Amino acid sequence: YIEMKNTAAAIEAYRRAVDLSDREYRAWYGLGQTYEIMNMLLHALFYFRKAAALHPHDARMWCAIGGCLLGLDRRTDAEKSYERAVSLGDGEGIATRKLAELYREDGDEEKAAKCY
Repeated sequence: YIEMKNTAAAIEAYRRAVDLSDREYRAWYGLGQTYEIMNMLLHALFYFRKAAALHPHDARMWCAIGGCLLGLDRRTDAEKSYERAVSLGDGEGIATRKLAELYREDGDEEKAAKCY
């Protein structure tokens, strides 16, 4: 549904999945992604946090949380989320790049350089 830009259908499908099993982190993560696409960042953050609570060792969850926090101008919290993602093995490198950008913007070139 997301690929077809049908966010309402995607939300409905993910909610059905959550109704079937509220322990399914992928459904919570999917809800987060859908709300993020709709730029409803507080909703997205809520669902990403649910996914992270169920699957706390997945860097992607923390990277998604960091993105929402950054979008909500909660920079310090975003930095902590990205740091957690990196500590969990940021396989895609998204959190590492975002963290380097934040460090550079803060004027901490040494920390930024360690990200590369």
